[in-house]
Amino acid sequence: MDSAIAYEKNAKDFMQARSNCGYKVVRQWADSLESGAEVLEVACGSGFPVSKELVESGLKLWAIDSSKTLTNEFAKNFPDVQVKCERFQDSDFFNKTYNAVIAIGLIFLLTENEQGQLLSKVSEVLEPGGKFLFTAPTEIGNWRDLNTGITCTSLGQEKYQELLANSRLKIISTFVDEGKNNYYETERLA
Repeated sequence: MDSAIAYEKNAKDFMQARSNCGYKVVRQWADSLESGAEVLEVACGSGFPVSKELVESGLKLWAIDSSKTLTNEFAKNFPDVQVKCERFQDSDFFNKTYNAVIAIGLIFLLTENEQGQLLSKVSEVLEPGGKFLFTAPTEIGNWRDLNTGITCTSLGQEKYQELLANSRLKIISTFVDEGKNNYYETERLA
């Protein structure tokens, strides 16, 4: 089962289980952007806690998620934010440019090929100097997603650095939140 189908099937359980873990990292990152910066959030879920922090930081947000249940809930929670139920591969939100992109809890749900596609697409929509924040383990490995039971894949920090460099993105800092989740903050090179 792919992650889009799995998250739709388990959307209500995911919303109930979603914690506020990592909101401080997201708030710090959001506050580093200019007020009114245009941000694309990939895999927005129902909007908590990530989208809430982005909106409260004064950012102009576009959001996508592959789960209809989650995007419907997102639209109720954030009626002023444009949200679409789409996979990143097919989203027309990738037809414009942004000051920043964020993808929390997504990349490791994708195949290795899809992970490279996502990084490439993010690079294409980021303005030079634009920021991209995503989560992924630093070590190489596979595990079962607690929300869906699907297999997750981490390519490891070295491989992520290689894929990022191939997509004209460079890591400018890393963070670890209270739940021991790893965040990569990257910047789009000119």
